[in-house]
Amino acid sequence: MNSSYEKETERLRYLILAAQRQGNRMLNQFLSSSGLTSSTAEVIRVLEEHEPISLKELGSLLICETGSPSRLIKGLINEGIVEQVANPKDSRSKLLRLTKIGKSKMKFIKDTEQKFYEQFFEVFTMDELKNTNLLLSGLIKEISDTEALKKRGLVE
Repeated sequence: MNSSYEKETERLRYLILAAQRQGNRMLNQFLSSSGLTSSTAEVIRVLEEHEPISLKELGSLLICETGSPSRLIKGLINEGIVEQVANPKDSRSKLLRLTKIGKSKMKFIKDTEQKFYEQFFEVFTMDELKNTNLLLSGLIKEISDTEALKKRGLVE
């Protein structure tokens, strides 16, 4: 492989890492006053759209965590944000849903995400954002499991 290709690939790798790290820092900073993190906010957003769902189903929809999100859910249950309810189709299993407290967190999360997105609108035009998303979607489809992204309509 030629060295300029390797150099550009390495550059892309570290730019993606830096963007992801900084994006998480920014979002976590916006969320900090609520006691939420970007990961817990994602869980709440997914539950709002798909509740009631099983822990396994929730895990299949999350981007922030691979595998079972049981640690995240345990914390949200302890905080009264999420509750377990009986599964009407299978009495041996439980489903997860937001509590009133969890639903009240949604407005804060949506407002916070809007502030976060506005910072991107100051940097990128809509065409630049679409092109960046297209390039990253193509990359992710080739190198990663995209099932959660597909289920959430984030890639085709």
